[in-house]
Amino acid sequence: MSVEHIYHLDQRIGSIEDPLQSVAGTNAATMSLWIPSERVGLHSVDIPSAPQRKWAELIPWVLEDRILQPIEEMHFVVAGRSNNQLQILAVSRQDMEEWRRVADNAGVAAIAMVPDFMALQWEPGIISVGWREGMLLVRQSQNTGFAAEPNIGWGILESLMQDSNQAPRLSISLPDVDMVPKQLAVDADINSSVVDWHFSHFDSSLNLMTGAFKPTPKQTMLSFWWPAAAAACLLLALWVGYLQTANRALESEVLGLQQNVLANYTRLFSGSKPSLQTLKATAENQVNQLFKQQQSLQGQPMAALLALDKIMAGCQCELEGFSANQDVLNLTLRGGAALAEKSLAIKGYQLSLNQDKTAGPEIFLLSVTESTNQGSGR
Repeated sequence: MSVEHIYHLDQRIGSIEDPLQSVAGTNAATMSLWIPSERVGLHSVDIPSAPQRKWAELIPWVLEDRILQPIEEMHFVVAGRSNNQLQILAVSRQDMEEWRRVADNAGVAAIAMVPDFMALQWEPGIISVGWREGMLLVRQSQNTGFAAEPNIGWGILESLMQDSNQAPRLSISLPDVDMVPKQLAVDADINSSVVDWHFSHFDSSLNLMTGAFKPTPKQTMLSFWWPAAAAACLLLALWVGYLQTANRALESEVLGLQQNVLANYTRLFSGSKPSLQTLKATAENQVNQLFKQQQSLQGQPMAALLALDKIMAGCQCELEGFSANQDVLNLTLRGGAALAEKSLAIKGYQLSLNQDKTAGPEIFLLSVTESTNQGSGR
C-alpha cells in the first residue's frame, strides 16, 4: 500500500506551465495519507448506554460543550475504547475537504487518512516523540497522541509525565538532540532519526475517511462496461431460456398433433393400428406426389391447355385431333367458326387459328406457342 504525508504531495506535481501536463483530477494512484495531528482533536467520553448503531448520532451532542466550532461543521470518528471510555477523533469538515482537494490536485485518490502521530512506534509503558517540520509529535498509547509546537508540546509532555502514577519511559527521535529539555532528557532514549512516512506502520483502522468522506471506488474501464456486459449476459440467458421453453412447447404440440392424427386414422380406417412412423412416411409420400403433380401442371403442354380454358368456353366446337410437344400445341377443331369471331389473346402465348381447306370448311387448326412476348393471332 502506497503511503505519503499530505504535505509532501506537492512533490508529485510536475511542470504546471503547460495545462495539458496537469495531473489534477486524474486520480491515477490510490494512496493512504498521513494528515497533520494538530488539526485533529482527541476526546475521551463515557461509552453511551444507547445501542452502538446510535453512537454516531449521540457523540456530536456529547462533545458539543468541548468543541468551539458548531458540531455540524465537524466530522467525528471513533478511534478506540478503553476503561469504559471511547476515544473520539474530531476534525473540521472543511479540513477534510481541503485535504481531499490537495490529493486530487496531485493526481491521487485518497483511500485513508490517519493523524501523523500514529507514524511513531509505540510500546506499552513508552511515550514516543518525533519531529515533523517544526512540530513535535507525541504518541502516548495505541490510539492517543497529539502534535504541537515545541514550546507547547514539551510542557504538555512534562504534565503527562508528572500525572502518571508510574512515569513511562521516553523514546525521542529528533534531528537536533539539543532541543530536548534537560529534565526530560534524563533516562530518555534519544536519537537523531526522522520519521519515514513511506515505511512507517499505517493503521487504517483509525481512518478518518468515513461517512460522507468515505472514498469512492476508482473508476476503470471495467466499472464502465460491466453493467452493459451484465445486461448482455442477462439478455442472452433470457433468450436461451426462451428458446428452450419454446422448443419444449413446440415438441409437446407436435406430439399432441401426432396422437390426434393417429386417433382420427383409427376411427376412419379399420384394420391394425399403424405406427406414427408409418403414417408419417405415407403422408410424406402423398405430399411428394402432390408436388410432382403441381410441377407437371406447370410444365408444357399442360400449362398451355389450362391457359386455353378461358377462350374455349362456349366455342361451339369439337376436338377432332391433338398433337403437342415442348414448343407447340396443335388442336384440330370441328365447327370453330364461333371461335374465329373471338379475340384470341393469352398472356405468355402466341395463338394462331386457321381454316384447314383440305379437310373441309368446318375444320380449323389452332396452334399455341409459348412466348415471352405478348401477342395474338387469328
